[in-house]
Amino acid sequence: MALHADIIVPAFSDGIDDVQIINWLKSEGDEVKFGDPIVELEVNKAAVELESPADGILDGIFCWEGEEVIEGERIAVISIESDGNEEFDFSDSEKYNI
Repeated sequence: MALHADIIVPAFSDGIDDVQIINWLKSEGDEVKFGDPIVELEVNKAAVELESPADGILDGIFCWEGEEVIEGERIAVISIESDGNEEFDFSDSEKYNI
């Protein structure tokens, strides 16, 4: 069974409308660990890194460098592998954005 963790554009503050993807620091298929920088965003002319919300494989990128994105937009997904014999620890559910 595979679980997924979404990489979502966070809310930065009121009045911020311009958020653009500057650079993907990881590629599809790369292994990522919780807290690894994954993507750089430009927010009001400042670079901000988004970190991985989970350990797993960067399974899909949905928005590309140079694209403008909005708060709450799903820009990528991480596949979290499970062999089906282990129970997911829901105390970590906030970490995995589920």
